[in-house]
Amino acid sequence: MTDTGPSKISSMSLANKGMVYPSRIVNTSAVIEKLPIGVLVCSQKDDRTLDALFMNDFARDLFHTPENAKLPCPLELTWQDQDHQLLQDQIKDVFHTKLEHSIDWSISQGSIERHLSSNLFPLIDHNGSVYQVVCTLEDQTAEKLAERNLLHHAFHDSLTGLPNRVLFRSKLEEAVSDCIRSSNTLACAVLIVNIDRFQQINETFGHSAGDRFLVSMAATLRRCIRASDILARLSGDEFAILVPNCVDIQEVNMIASRIHTAMKLPYDLDGNEVFTSVSIGIATTFDSPIHPEDLIRDADYAMHAAKESGKACSKHHVRTTFDNSRSRFHLETELRRAVERDELELHYQPIINMKDNSLKGFEALARWNHKERGFVSPAEFIPIAEETSIIVDLGRWALDKVCSQIKEWDDLRGNKDSLSVNVNVSGIQFARDNIYEAVTVALDRYKTNPELLTVELTESAIINNPAQIAHTLDNLRQKGVKVALDDFGTGYSSLNYLHQFPIDCIKIDRSFIDDLEHGSQKYEILNLIAKFGHKMGLYLVAEGLETQVHVDLVHELNVTNAQGYFYSKPLNIEAATQLVKGDIPWTKS
Repeated sequence: MTDTGPSKISSMSLANKGMVYPSRIVNTSAVIEKLPIGVLVCSQKDDRTLDALFMNDFARDLFHTPENAKLPCPLELTWQDQDHQLLQDQIKDVFHTKLEHSIDWSISQGSIERHLSSNLFPLIDHNGSVYQVVCTLEDQTAEKLAERNLLHHAFHDSLTGLPNRVLFRSKLEEAVSDCIRSSNTLACAVLIVNIDRFQQINETFGHSAGDRFLVSMAATLRRCIRASDILARLSGDEFAILVPNCVDIQEVNMIASRIHTAMKLPYDLDGNEVFTSVSIGIATTFDSPIHPEDLIRDADYAMHAAKESGKACSKHHVRTTFDNSRSRFHLETELRRAVERDELELHYQPIINMKDNSLKGFEALARWNHKERGFVSPAEFIPIAEETSIIVDLGRWALDKVCSQIKEWDDLRGNKDSLSVNVNVSGIQFARDNIYEAVTVALDRYKTNPELLTVELTESAIINNPAQIAHTLDNLRQKGVKVALDDFGTGYSSLNYLHQFPIDCIKIDRSFIDDLEHGSQKYEILNLIAKFGHKMGLYLVAEGLETQVHVDLVHELNVTNAQGYFYSKPLNIEAATQLVKGDIPWTKS
């Protein structure tokens, strides 16, 4: 190959640009050979024939140009067994339009596909005609493969190779669109599959073994689904299955059934047989809104319902259940705000000494009068508070209010007998909060007599952390605070707690009072509790008295103190204060 072609091209193009040559002539051909791109120069004989005038070594290697191809020659002779019709057409177009072109194209060389990028430049003579076209050739195969690999990782899970949440959602959008186009004659379903006790596998065998288990789990799930279904991994131990174009729910149930059957077989994990199960939540466009995120959310909610039902089962999304859950979620948010803004209040239910019908004290009970919902039952908002951190703030708020009220009433009564107030402390608060500190802060703030405060807790609170509870109660007793065991008799070992924990009072659960009859089993049990309590030096309070029969039977059993609707419902602060002052004589009408 000679330098005639490229040298002439270079000098002419430079001259056309009005540039001045340096004293030393540049070897243009040598420069072009060193370029990391291919260079091809073509001329045109007629509308159909292109000649290759020059090709550098990069271009020859790219096209696999035969060694016997001598330039200039027809362009088609410069490559072997390759179709470059697109490139030829673009070069001819440049000759015709006199405009630069850029193209991305590809060629197949055996099993390898090479991705190329070309820029085509016309060389125009003084008559304005294109006499040659220069074509650059860049091999972008590595970049394309890297881009494709990056794209794969962006939409696939690196451990299992399954689609990830992003790709799953995209496929779900397509499936939902198909359902809409079918006028809802077809449906699509989402199954959320969560591995039960996966954390135990990680803790027992290590995270590497856990990863291998997940890979095996993905293979198991693949065998349980149809070819048209899509399996994805959403998070650590959670997979998702998209079932498109299903006719009825039975198709989905069969897939879930196959998965549960497959999970009965053991996994071989480093020579160890591992058995586990899965909880599956199912949502379909038959039951859920036709929106991808709604379907995933509903299936996830159903999966958690399966977990709560004992695991190793499937649950279908039920709209009413979700609506209740959403309402509960909103109520949690509103409760948090209500506690922060001091929008709750305490009502006080009198505790009566039945011997002389005198007022002994009160039990403080939280009440919430929602500005829009109206009265919200404690049975509704207290469990929500206990499931969250709200119970700590609510408990401290109640302690503060009670200590303030005790001090106010004590000052109001003067020389009269002081009245005690019971405040409930949740077992969750005992576990998460420093109760001794909370009580001390509230007592010190209002200079309240600690002997007038009684902390009530339930058996369930003691069961969860007996050592911590015992230590806290000892400290409270030393400070002078009384301790009452609420709902006594409903647990498994109530009598044992009276020996193990510093208890001043036992409050007999209303379940013993309901349907109480002389000589019945309830009556005999209550008689035993009363005798045991008196022998231990405790004072007893019977809860839930509603009729004269209740009062007579409880009094007959020598239980001195009582509270219940027979005497009074919980009173707001104004009514309770009138009672404390004596403006309302305590007499049961």
